Amino acid sequence: MSQAGAFPYQGNEFQVEKHRVMQFFLIANLSFNQIPKIMIGFFLYLISLIPLRILYFISDFLAFLLYYVFKYRRRVVAENIKKSFYTLTNNERIVLEKEFYKVFSDNFMETIKLLSISERKLLSYISADYSQLEKILAENQNCHIYLGHQFNWEWAIAHMTLVQKKAEVLLVYKTSRSHIVNDLMLRIKSRFGSKIVESENMKKEMEQFSGSPHIVIVLADQNPKFPSKSYWLSFLSQRTAFLSDVELNTADYKTPSLFANIIREKRGRYKIILEPIFDFTEPYKRRILTNIFVEKLENAIISNPENYLWSHKRWKHKYKNEYRKRWINKTSKV
Repeated sequence: MSQAGAFPYQGNEFQVEKHRVMQFFLIANLSFNQIPKIMIGFFLYLISLIPLRILYFISDFLAFLLYYVFKYRRRVVAENIKKSFYTLTNNERIVLEKEFYKVFSDNFMETIKLLSISERKLLSYISADYSQLEKILAENQNCHIYLGHQFNWEWAIAHMTLVQKKAEVLLVYKTSRSHIVNDLMLRIKSRFGSKIVESENMKKEMEQFSGSPHIVIVLADQNPKFPSKSYWLSFLSQRTAFLSDVELNTADYKTPSLFANIIREKRGRYKIILEPIFDFTEPYKRRILTNIFVEKLENAIISNPENYLWSHKRWKHKYKNEYRKRWINKTSKV
């Protein structure tokens, strides 16, 4: 048998066929890797179709498992609450911890519900005072809205997106390390029309919206990546780092800013109150926005302590003397 008969593909022909085979296996592998993400997304969507009253029943069971069986971040929650409310007795702290896990589980179920909940239903669960925002938009100004991790911030963001039709809603989002979680949260966050802006490229990505009316919503109590570049101040009796980029971005454009206070009135019922932070009608002093935001958030947490995300490792960065130039002394502006 000749060499050509033994090996039918020669030169370029063989390379082309090899490339086709490699492409086939690459596509097949990518499709295979998508299967877990698709299955999890479909499963969670099915759960979201369950009536909310039944989801709350499941939430009660989930809270029991998280607290007593899996002990999910029990040590983190206990330490955060103890340091934030050091005057509470041990029994009072335990009561607060248990209440947190109930609200935390409710928040989880409510967030999944966003995959399928109707606009009418969502609007019926939340009341809001948007008078401050409407005033800003009426003056043809953009607005930056600062949130903390108060439950349920996902419902609050969805509600603000649904109600405000006069401006584009931009949501600053910190990408998750998990592709599955990331895709799911992007689907939830953008479902009602908000545009996603990655936190690491916030300034650059916002340039495309500079010529049109917009509202920027940002979770401003995120744990900073670089403590040496952060603002530091007392928050819940602890020295705490806060993102400096949030304020600097607002100050660059002299954009009026508001704090969204999310109040959980009862299970499945929320109230949103937008409170002024700074409108730049007075002379701006660097760090004043962060100062006012932190004080407002702290007051909101003290009023409803179970409604904050205590399972977050918020205080993993420790204050060092080298940060003293970035320390903010509290002023009574609230």
